[in-house]
Amino acid sequence: MAGVFSKQRCGFASETTIEELKNFSKNPNTVKSTSFWLNIWETWYKQKNIVNKIEENEPEKLNKLLETFYTEVKNKNGDDYEPDSLRVMIAALDRHLNEKGYKFSIIRDREFHSSKQVLGGKAWQLRQSGMGRRPNKARSLTKEEEEVLWEAEKFGSKTPEALISSMWWLLTQFFGLRRRQEHHAMKMEDFQLCKNDEGMEFVQFTGGPTKTRQAGLQSKNRDFQPRMFSVGGERCPVAIFKQFVERRPLNM
Repeated sequence: MAGVFSKQRCGFASETTIEELKNFSKNPNTVKSTSFWLNIWETWYKQKNIVNKIEENEPEKLNKLLETFYTEVKNKNGDDYEPDSLRVMIAALDRHLNEKGYKFSIIRDREFHSSKQVLGGKAWQLRQSGMGRRPNKARSLTKEEEEVLWEAEKFGSKTPEALISSMWWLLTQFFGLRRRQEHHAMKMEDFQLCKNDEGMEFVQFTGGPTKTRQAGLQSKNRDFQPRMFSVGGERCPVAIFKQFVERRPLNM
């Protein structure tokens, strides 16, 4: 009986596997952001000839260090970061501290009230100087601009570039894919070529996890599956989709 409940036979994961599974649940962009801002902090830290790690500081000392850091931090060109970047920065440092088991939050806890005031004041000052005043999203194409692209054969299926551009545009318009990462993550199994009761062809998007709909325990299926119907002619979205599928490299 002793062997029945061995780790191997019960399918227990090794320590390495457990850590790997934890890492799989992390958004790669979040991990990259945390690493980037921690490196900015450590570079500044070394210039001050301080050797201990950020999480090794007591709250009072860390609060004072952060006040100075927020005041002095610059990019590699010696310029101030955008106000929105400062918000990302404090979130990244707080995330790192939390992962290291630090008992305080540099965003929420009163021990860091003064350093957060310094950061907020700097962001306000930068905005007053004109930084950070950018549109939150890209402007959509007008019907007239889209027509110009079709007429100039920038959309369509006559060249590889036009075919790829058309697929990007159609996926955006019919299936609501917005971010570059969402387009990059699409797989063939996310789409189905179907016919309705009247025999009209359509492409149905089933959709996998994206940046806005993460995988894992919190993943959710779409409430509906959007469809892209055939309309005939050179601009038919279904015909362009079928051309793209036919012409894509075999190794894809």
